[in-house]
Amino acid sequence: MKLMLICSAAFENNTLNCPSWIKGMISQLVSKHDITLFSYGKTDSDTVTFENNVIGWIDAASYTDPVLFSELMKKEDPDVIVIFGTELNYSLSAVRLCVQANLMDKTVLFAQGLACACAEHYAEGVPEKVIKHWTLRDILRRTNLCKEIKNMYKAAVNEKEAIIETRHFIGRSTLDKAVLRSYNPTAAYYHCNDILRSSFYKGEWRYEACEPYRIFISQYYYPLKGFHYLLKAAALIKDKYPELKIVAAGYNPIKKSVLQRELKDSSYIRYIKSLTKQLGLADNVEFTGVLSEERMKEEYLKANVFVLPSTIENSPNSLAEAMMLGVPCIASDVGGVSDFADHRKEAFLYPASSAHLLAYYLDTVFSDHEQASRLGENAKKRAKIDYDRAMNTAALEQAFRMISKKS
Repeated sequence: MKLMLICSAAFENNTLNCPSWIKGMISQLVSKHDITLFSYGKTDSDTVTFENNVIGWIDAASYTDPVLFSELMKKEDPDVIVIFGTELNYSLSAVRLCVQANLMDKTVLFAQGLACACAEHYAEGVPEKVIKHWTLRDILRRTNLCKEIKNMYKAAVNEKEAIIETRHFIGRSTLDKAVLRSYNPTAAYYHCNDILRSSFYKGEWRYEACEPYRIFISQYYYPLKGFHYLLKAAALIKDKYPELKIVAAGYNPIKKSVLQRELKDSSYIRYIKSLTKQLGLADNVEFTGVLSEERMKEEYLKANVFVLPSTIENSPNSLAEAMMLGVPCIASDVGGVSDFADHRKEAFLYPASSAHLLAYYLDTVFSDHEQASRLGENAKKRAKIDYDRAMNTAALEQAFRMISKKS
């Protein structure tokens, strides 16, 4: 089949730069299908090599005019057009172009984050004064938390219009199915689980090899990721576990010059730094900076527990990766999380705003090694099924065949 993937990928220095779930999908499809990326990203060629296969590349910014887009689609003649991420700015523009070109019968929207859900929960638990505050970085970028929330609500309006126009929708959680049914009950829904980054299909967490009391969180920069709740939970058990360590992947706000901090620290980052000191956790928090795929895997395996304290998630790949490695996991029971892990069997799930319950489950993992190991083993068994590459690729291909009406 000829697949046109509309996304925000970039291809630089012979490396495909895009969200891991898109990269995982492309890696499984590229050897069997004719793939072209219609991308709002960078490349210096109209074809690129990915995993020893050539894929086409079209600069999406050059085809914003409906007439030019229609002419391009006639020339390319894809069997299926896949638009990734209902919450992203380009999605509605892409949908409108496909509507005007009369291509919606073979166009599918692929859910990941959901703007309507993210808008409602974006800064949950963050003090109002922090939401309204402006740092120098915020002023220079003309955005702060308050404005980010407003922009998320605007994105939710665009997302709703895009979903209303669509006839085909790919998702994998009760949350994204519920959103689709609310806005467009007649659209076809295809359930397809993600394909993870290749390195996470190898390796296994073992208690003997981890660092006791080490907590890993793979993202923290935005309030939606709930890092403030994790800090409050850690403070509740710090007296019992004074050596506990919270390791947060992403931007490091500590090892920066004064000028760098002024230019990079958002009001939320300032709040996190202030809260860390206020709770007496300054020596218990480590920021790693941005991690490569392999370094991320190392941090999962080194951790005593992986925590996903988000205020909302649809189908979190970070939880999937941790489960695939067999890391004991604690996750807030939000959005689609409970579709991917059963409470007390494959992870501990808790209400997102309950720092006390999160602290309780951290204590349980730290103090009961057998239960923690059992949790990780069950998680790995579940993940092997949910993220089986062959099975999930087959589900995608079946969806594409049904959309293109090709056997």
